[in-house]
Amino acid sequence: MPPTETAVDWSRLWSDPAMLRLRGDRRSFFTIAWSVFAVAFCVLVGFAAFAPEIIAKRPVSGLSIGLILSLAYVATVMGLGAWYVRRARHWDTLAAAVLSTPTAAREREVTENV
Repeated sequence: MPPTETAVDWSRLWSDPAMLRLRGDRRSFFTIAWSVFAVAFCVLVGFAAFAPEIIAKRPVSGLSIGLILSLAYVATVMGLGAWYVRRARHWDTLAAAVLSTPTAAREREVTENV
């Protein structure tokens, strides 16, 4: 281990209430984000596989429903990516607080941030 790093008590860290809250927040985010992604993907691929006649319809000249669904899918993925970046910044702040402050002060800080 390089001399600039300190040893981490992983058993204490994983059982810390602030870390449990951080892990729960991440778990709920990824459950929701994965569900949104899966539904969007299944809708796009499902229409293409099982309803090609609907995908081929053109409500506007030069613009098919398949293209509209594809653009909506790309927008969904980009939105999920932006949401992830925003949440990840928050998680980085919480993780830094978990590693650097005593338990009582950290719990108060985490409670105020949520």
